[in-house]
Amino acid sequence: MDETLAGAGAAPLIAALDSASPDRAANRGSVRASIDWDAVRDKVAHRSADLEATFAGRGPWADAVLARRAEELAEVPQRDDEAGTGTPMLVARGAETLYGLELRHLGHIVPMPRLARVPGAPPAILGVIAVAGKVMRLFDLDSLCSGTHASAVIDRPGHAGYAIVLRTGTGRPAALRLHEVERVADIVLPRTSVPAEAGPLVRAITADRMAILDMAALLDLVKT
Repeated sequence: MDETLAGAGAAPLIAALDSASPDRAANRGSVRASIDWDAVRDKVAHRSADLEATFAGRGPWADAVLARRAEELAEVPQRDDEAGTGTPMLVARGAETLYGLELRHLGHIVPMPRLARVPGAPPAILGVIAVAGKVMRLFDLDSLCSGTHASAVIDRPGHAGYAIVLRTGTGRPAALRLHEVERVADIVLPRTSVPAEAGPLVRAITADRMAILDMAALLDLVKT
């Protein structure tokens, strides 16, 4: 008997159990008869309406999400120095100045490639170079910050410092020439104001006389 029921599937098994217990069969019939299908359909319709309102940005759940998002946006973000953590920067040296450049704005760092000079170029542009198959202008960072003419550069690769490719997005590709690349470090910005003579590209000056560059202003300058 067990083998017959197991081989026949679920429906014969339920029927066999019902026939073995007349009271149970009667109860099953009364349960089926007592279901209010109109109420079931109304409940399903209400749930569907609630889901549609949620996905459309309406309803209590959506209102709660929007309220929480508004609270997050209203919070004042901590500055790096207030949070006790620094900003990841490349520490590199020009002819006489130590610079701090935010890493997120930098691409490749390569030994100085072969330089092609451009007649009539602005004083801060040393010429053009090719890095990773892309031709770009090479700026002398010392000249950009001081406003003076670019320092002399040896045209042979590997003898004139490094080229640091900037992330310019959709702007014109550009790179900076620096004499030495020292390290990567988390730098906490000082709260002291910057002297006017530091120039518009210097955001802060640290206790060890490192000039932290204003990368947004620098990128705006080289992308034009």
